[in-house]
Amino acid sequence: MSGDDHPGGGVTITGAADSRLGEAELRAASRRGTLALSGREVRRVTKLWTQTILPPVVTAVLFMAVFGGALGGNLRTVAGIQYLWFILPGLLITTVTGQAFANASTSLYQARNEGYIDDVLSSPLRSAEVVLAYMVGGLYRGWIAAGLVGIVALPFVPGVEHWLVTLLVLMLTGIIFSALGVVTGIWADSFDQQAFIAALVITPLSLLGGVFYNVETLSEPWRTLTLFDPIYYLVDAARYGVTGLHESAVWLSILVAAVVAVLVTLWAVRMFRTGRRLRP
Repeated sequence: MSGDDHPGGGVTITGAADSRLGEAELRAASRRGTLALSGREVRRVTKLWTQTILPPVVTAVLFMAVFGGALGGNLRTVAGIQYLWFILPGLLITTVTGQAFANASTSLYQARNEGYIDDVLSSPLRSAEVVLAYMVGGLYRGWIAAGLVGIVALPFVPGVEHWLVTLLVLMLTGIIFSALGVVTGIWADSFDQQAFIAALVITPLSLLGGVFYNVETLSEPWRTLTLFDPIYYLVDAARYGVTGLHESAVWLSILVAAVVAVLVTLWAVRMFRTGRRLRP
């Protein structure tokens, strides 16, 4: 018996087709919504470039001028390489770290605080898509700032030894800290709590991660304490990518960073999915 002859057969087929069509339209709406929210975050960074892009670039250039220029006369080389070349990877990592975290955490906290997070929550976007959109803004801000720092520095250093490793480490760093920014943006009940994480956790870990010195030259217990700093391994892997110099196992550092990036992203998605703390 054909589908046309079967009682109700046509209705069943039509209903299934309508269901598939509805799912396709929903997926298309989700994609458009994700792109729209991501675009909003990117435009926000670009429009406010004097607050989001310029300050970290100026700060990194000042670090290069002070440490690489003024002190470079006395510290011409570290571990056999030019001092400015030595500190450049660390400055790239700290730039991505700070800016990716700051953008994601601030943007999401403002969305909660000002109430327009309700528009996002009522959209057809899934939790992972919303988290991705907010992370895109952090990644864009961190990578653009780091890219500009690299462009400024490249004429004064020998170059980049391993481009693929360098880009991979910067990518993982951006993912980790933009996802951590989403977590903080959901968790924080005030700007003070958000600033606490940025100023008293992220920044100290970044600056004490071997950016300006060779960890092998430190005395105990400072050398051992530095090894507990997770950002140190990102800096060391990036230093291998830029200069070829490293102190720890590079591929192990990258593997651990990749695992951490996945775990922190899943943490952010789970926090958003539960909906706790998203509304006042």
